[in-house]
Amino acid sequence: MTVPTRQHPTIVHALLANAERAVAGPSTIFVPERGGDGSGGETAWRHDDLAAAAGRSAAALAAAGVEPGDRVMLCLPTSPEFVTAFFGALLLGAVPTAVATPGGFGSADIFRDKFTRLVAYLEPAAVVATSSVLAGGALPDAVAAIDGDVLHAVAGTVDAPALAPRLPEPGDLAFIQATSGSTGTPKGVQVTHANLAANCEQIAGAASMGPGDTWVGWLPLHHDMGLIGGFLTPVFRGFDAVLMPPSRFLRSPGDWLRAVSRYRGTITAAPNFAYGYAAARITDAELAGVDLSTWRFLFCGAEPIHPPTVQRFVDRFAAWGLPKDALVPCYGMAEASLAVTVNRPHAPIAYDAISRRALTGNGVALDIPQDDPDAMHIVDCGAPLPGTEVRIVAEDGAICGADIVGRIQFRGPSMTIGYFRLPAETAAATSDGWWDTGDIGYLRDGRLRITGRHKDLIIIRGANYLPTDFELAAQEVAGVRLGGVAAVGHADTQGLSEELHLIVESATDDDEHDALRRAVRVAVSKRTGVLPAGVRVVPPRSIPKTTSGKVQRAEARRLFLVEEDLVGAGGAA
Repeated sequence: MTVPTRQHPTIVHALLANAERAVAGPSTIFVPERGGDGSGGETAWRHDDLAAAAGRSAAALAAAGVEPGDRVMLCLPTSPEFVTAFFGALLLGAVPTAVATPGGFGSADIFRDKFTRLVAYLEPAAVVATSSVLAGGALPDAVAAIDGDVLHAVAGTVDAPALAPRLPEPGDLAFIQATSGSTGTPKGVQVTHANLAANCEQIAGAASMGPGDTWVGWLPLHHDMGLIGGFLTPVFRGFDAVLMPPSRFLRSPGDWLRAVSRYRGTITAAPNFAYGYAAARITDAELAGVDLSTWRFLFCGAEPIHPPTVQRFVDRFAAWGLPKDALVPCYGMAEASLAVTVNRPHAPIAYDAISRRALTGNGVALDIPQDDPDAMHIVDCGAPLPGTEVRIVAEDGAICGADIVGRIQFRGPSMTIGYFRLPAETAAATSDGWWDTGDIGYLRDGRLRITGRHKDLIIIRGANYLPTDFELAAQEVAGVRLGGVAAVGHADTQGLSEELHLIVESATDDDEHDALRRAVRVAVSKRTGVLPAGVRVVPPRSIPKTTSGKVQRAEARRLFLVEEDLVGAGGAA
């Protein structure tokens, strides 16, 4: 396959080229955490100003002892402080690694534990963070603690010392992406400048991005979809990006759509849950005067895609001009830099209706009527991006034909060189130049369908079941929080097979929980044919999730089933 010609050899070259355009160049625009209604208080960084500030940031990092090749951990919110630190590290030749900030998913203790483990693993020369993070715990003496606000102030001082940019080679390490850890301990994915440039070009080509476009999104910059899709691809292709903190979207999703209207946004990306959340939470009154007709390509990925959820978003906002074919499913992962496959605009959302029994029993995607009670709806995530290849393999390594479910593997120019300092894990994920994603799915007409994550499969009496199928059924029950369900397998009392257990979040009173458990068991059994052995009701936001919102099923199982008395968990309804 032909690899797209890269407009720039690296993201540093792209930033400097944008800077040469001066007032005619693009900007990165930051919507604040609070204040206004999404139409005021923004900060715009034109790329000539950003490049100059990054040179001063590089000098300040060097003065703190950071050298080319060193790692620099960034724990900063979506803000100008983040981008000056990120590009400051790049212009110095250091390797930035963005990590989640506190206040996202999980408690302060969970954040501190993960943060400490990442510092020990990455051994950064410096940590650039908010003052509250730096005050929360001592860093090793060898690590420079740098307040992001202070660094940004220096970067914005015109007469502060500046370093001439160090132009990287394509094979140099650009940054390390800490994986979300939805099924295990986070690992550092090494992304070279060549990987990044290739994927930016592939993503831009898939959506025909270029000058005149405007990205408007809220995904966190420590996540690959937010960092590469929302920030670096616009820099690479030279167009504007409007970035909103994820906390603002969660608090007031209407601000996202108002920003799209205000800035004439054309491109965005979000996971499945966010489209359902926006459709359910945004009121008509919030959209007075809003025009979404410029929004032409909405990537949907990062988690399993539920066709009715995303279709509701399209239908809900059609009255405000949202094109019916604008929402586009895709598939990717940090180990591919970001994107592996992208669909083409299609209305309605394209999906297969296949037999659940055939899939779980024989591993075959067998078409049946979409309204059949046995039907599962599996979204078409599109063909591999130009230059990237995808294949499906069986457990014994044999290549699977069309419509046969197996492990998804890919190879291409954006594929990581491996996990940082984890040679065994890298070797386990690679085979003859292919990367094993850990996901399962099938190919049809050369286009990828995702059916689940291999490590999350629930095996009941020899049949493989997908947790998302049970979760979607449970969250349709009144009283169950949207996105607040975890389906996990747990060994039965004889240890002969797994049983299905559901953990559901609900704000209902305790005296309503027995009825809620019964309703969940009935709904799941009716839809899937599997009767849950237990339903555990927990308060809202109790289920552990990654910073991008993915359910951490293994951790949920440990917290609510392994470490708790199942009888006391209200398992039998």
